[in-house]
Amino acid sequence: MLASNFEQCSPLSYWSNLPNGEGATKPTHPVKPALQTASLNYSWNELATYVANVQKQFFSQGLESGDVLLVVTAHSSFESLIVYLAALESGIIVAFVPSLPHAELLKRSIILSCSACFVCPSMEGQSIALPNTLAIDFFEEKDEKKRSYGQFCSSNIASLIFTSGSTGDPKAVAHTASNHLASARGLQNEFRFDHSSTWLLSLPLFHVSGLAIVWRWLLSGCCLRLKQGKGLVLDGVTHTSMVPTQLLRVLEESTTLQLERVLLGGAIIPHQLAQLATERGVDTWAGYGLTEMASTVTAKRVDEIDTVGKVLSHRQIRVQEQRIFVRGETLAAGYWRKGKLHPLLLADGWFDTKDLGQWHNDELVIIGRADNQFISGGENVHCEEIERVLLKHPLVQQAFIVPVADRVFGHRPVAALSLNEAELAPSLESELGALCQSQLQGFKRPIAYYTIPERLLGRGIKVSRAQLRDWLLSKRQ
Repeated sequence: MLASNFEQCSPLSYWSNLPNGEGATKPTHPVKPALQTASLNYSWNELATYVANVQKQFFSQGLESGDVLLVVTAHSSFESLIVYLAALESGIIVAFVPSLPHAELLKRSIILSCSACFVCPSMEGQSIALPNTLAIDFFEEKDEKKRSYGQFCSSNIASLIFTSGSTGDPKAVAHTASNHLASARGLQNEFRFDHSSTWLLSLPLFHVSGLAIVWRWLLSGCCLRLKQGKGLVLDGVTHTSMVPTQLLRVLEESTTLQLERVLLGGAIIPHQLAQLATERGVDTWAGYGLTEMASTVTAKRVDEIDTVGKVLSHRQIRVQEQRIFVRGETLAAGYWRKGKLHPLLLADGWFDTKDLGQWHNDELVIIGRADNQFISGGENVHCEEIERVLLKHPLVQQAFIVPVADRVFGHRPVAALSLNEAELAPSLESELGALCQSQLQGFKRPIAYYTIPERLLGRGIKVSRAQLRDWLLSKRQ
């Protein structure tokens, strides 16, 4: 029902223009809370007024439909969200990026051929100077008439998200509004959320998994809760996406939870974590996705079988010689470089994810990344296989395998670990060694164990394997 409406107008226009009062065919209305911050609630009508105000300022400062706006944000905020909605309404393309060194921000600005930049005011104490930085007053006199500046179109490019590739320059993946809406619809069919739900924006907007939450909100007309500070305030929240470490902190720190479902991704999910969540009444789901597919591609409830579920609607998967290929309505329009859209490299319409997998009873099993595979003693070794074994130990919170050069074997695995309130004592190393000996062939067993420093755990939502590799190799020199 909503999909066809959004072909004619933007999601924000749809929800904010519904008549007051609820009826059988009107799942929500503009005076209900649409957005919650730490101190205020905003209705769809109020959001539309803020958006119109920002649109007016865009165009008064020279921005036009089709221009690219670089938005620097620490995570997510009221200001960054309003800027994004105003850009969608205006046909302006937004690229979210985190706070990076000045040279890296300039590099991304050049890759995108940006027309302007916006630095979120919530980034207190950080001085970021970029060319043509917009000055936006979010609290100037509102344009109550909500005049239209520019035009929303579902086929417009709606976002540019940089991939976190381990080599080469970052790529800006371009998605249309239709791509994002198809992604949200496919998950909604399985994950069950609607206008009565409250989604926590628990992940940053500069990751596709965070931006996908915004589009689930726009599709369903539910309430969106903004993350505040370093912790996760979950009072009243029913749905969210997290990485496993976030869920563990929530279960340890929250005494009461109204959380119904959590979509986990970004790392291997320890079974003991899912069991702990179930005991607290939280339905945990495993997901597999990638930036080029607008986030989640497969999903299922976490169980004892290490699969990531069945393919969601509006997507397709093909596994050929263990290589995973994808296509569908959520597949990106291309990569954005120097102000132009460049098509994805496809093989007969299929995109090569560079992930390896296989089928198990119509559910996808992820073997690992093709570039996380190495050869030891003439045998192929997948880092993720060893990591899954290490995660079975109750004290291991995260596990990563780094191959190191060896004169006899070619390469040998070394483990970098994040531990759950424990030290990497010799006794723990012995336990891990015994665990690996019971489940792994000799050439797959780690030859050494290290604890990951906090500075590498606190960047983004995933630990960078490239940074881990550089750090670990420097430790072993």
